[in-house]
Amino acid sequence: MTRPWYFLRHLSQQAPVRTLVLLWLSLIVADLFWVRDLSWFLEQAQGKRFWVNFLISALVTWVLLYNLRGYWQRWRGLAAFLLVLIATAYFAQSAYFGIYRKFITLFDFRFFAADPWMSVELWWQHGEKLRPVLLALFATLVFWLAMQIERPGRRWLRWSKGTLGGLLFLLVTLNWYGSAHFQMAPIAYSGTLIAAVEFQHNRGDYPTKPTLPRQAPDPHKPNLVFVIGESLNIGHMGIYGYARDTTPQLSAMAAAGEVFALRNALSVSPRTLTSVPYMLTGLQGIDPHGVIYSVPTLFNYAKSAGYQTALITAQDFQWRDIDKLFVDQDLDHFEQGVDFSADVSVSIGADDHRVLHNGILPFIDRTEPLEAPYLLVTQMSGSHTPFSRQVPQELKQFLPEENPNSINAYDNTVWYSDLYLSQLVRHIRRQDPDAWIFYSSDHGEHVTGKGGMFHGDFNDEVIHNALLVFPPEGAQALIAQQLDAPVSQVDIFATLLELMAVEPVLEIDGLSLLQPIPAERLRIATAMMKTLHNDPRAALVFPDKSMLEIDFERMSAKLNNGDVVRYEALPAEWRALFDRRLEPQS
Repeated sequence: MTRPWYFLRHLSQQAPVRTLVLLWLSLIVADLFWVRDLSWFLEQAQGKRFWVNFLISALVTWVLLYNLRGYWQRWRGLAAFLLVLIATAYFAQSAYFGIYRKFITLFDFRFFAADPWMSVELWWQHGEKLRPVLLALFATLVFWLAMQIERPGRRWLRWSKGTLGGLLFLLVTLNWYGSAHFQMAPIAYSGTLIAAVEFQHNRGDYPTKPTLPRQAPDPHKPNLVFVIGESLNIGHMGIYGYARDTTPQLSAMAAAGEVFALRNALSVSPRTLTSVPYMLTGLQGIDPHGVIYSVPTLFNYAKSAGYQTALITAQDFQWRDIDKLFVDQDLDHFEQGVDFSADVSVSIGADDHRVLHNGILPFIDRTEPLEAPYLLVTQMSGSHTPFSRQVPQELKQFLPEENPNSINAYDNTVWYSDLYLSQLVRHIRRQDPDAWIFYSSDHGEHVTGKGGMFHGDFNDEVIHNALLVFPPEGAQALIAQQLDAPVSQVDIFATLLELMAVEPVLEIDGLSLLQPIPAERLRIATAMMKTLHNDPRAALVFPDKSMLEIDFERMSAKLNNGDVVRYEALPAEWRALFDRRLEPQS
């Protein structure tokens, strides 16, 4: 035992830089193959996001080691404190990875803060004991050896490297592309801890939400599933009359009365970052002042009704902090794209079927024996551009794909979504014939075959979307009456509340699909919402799908015939739909 120790001490004195490199490389190897394992590394190694995050965090670790030299001799108390933090980070990350095969998230810090003892009990019952302890001791030894190396006198070099390390740390932790799941253990732990503290500190910046009365779990309430698709064009779905059979499974289910495809459904918005948050809060129409931040979410209502709650998305839910709207104390289970793939970006989420089989179906299986019903919201990567990257090559049905955004490439994504939905529904039905399942895409898509304009406008193929309902046996007649009714995506929210037997405590804009929908109903599609950038346009859509477009920057409206009139010239009942939120609410 003394010989390796003597060798390291001697090497640190004679060749300090080489010693530091050796220590750094040992941390990298330990992080990949001891904190994690070989199979995890091989799975992630194909992903660009993994390499970007891991390499930047490795550089930050190098800067940390470099600047810790001499700490043990100069500032022993501070050095000891830092070693405790490092040991804690390695212990926590390795223990957590041993159970969940991922690193600690902001969600987990908040869970721990709410009930530390429960977290300890869960680890003691299900986690590894020896490996986290050995890793913590190993990391402590490595950093302690770095602190033993003599500190050089070139202060400018230390300061410049420290500045670089700080900037890289901020880049990898604050940038949306940063993912703790792919970073070195101490950097990931530190960044997530800082994010948790920042989130808690800034909670006061959000408006206070009303307190919801709590109900005891009722096993007789139905299980509920809401699937949010991505960029699905209704005109390319066989179930809606497309000539090509892109939805063979759904079409067969429709013929058997297992699914109803509503034909006059409107999207909340032509953009993901405005449609998805508002679908999950039951709001429709302009929201320039952020009413959304003060209303209960679908998960808040479900938890108050005694439901288990889960959100599993193939996409990156950190984009523009959307996760902070929904990932709170009432969300029991949360997984996002980076938990399933090391190559998730704004355009490409994790493979939908990987998420289905590795995340969604296991969650459903785990909840089956429990007495409380569940609300599960899933979000797909679906048909986002580039279309050709959404479907594995061996499963593509329509070839050749002339370019990444060709019509064949798009139709393959529709076929893949059809397979996903059919497998999900059948799995649920085997366990619970009485479950309710809903599907709606966030918005539609222009499919030109050449790329270019994709979505963001109010054209029919963008804002008139698929809305599918899979009711249990005996409830088909309730949904059949809505086939041509003027419905909206937010109606799914209202329907779910009715199925939970929950009354909204604040006004919502959705109408339950279990009740008659007024034939003259007016609906709104817009991106004038605070969750994105308040695009000052909105479409007022009539039951026959005709519409007028309003520009709130110019305070004008473009009519169906192309004429432009002043906003004030519109009928008062139309303006009332917008005026209620044009001014800040007291």
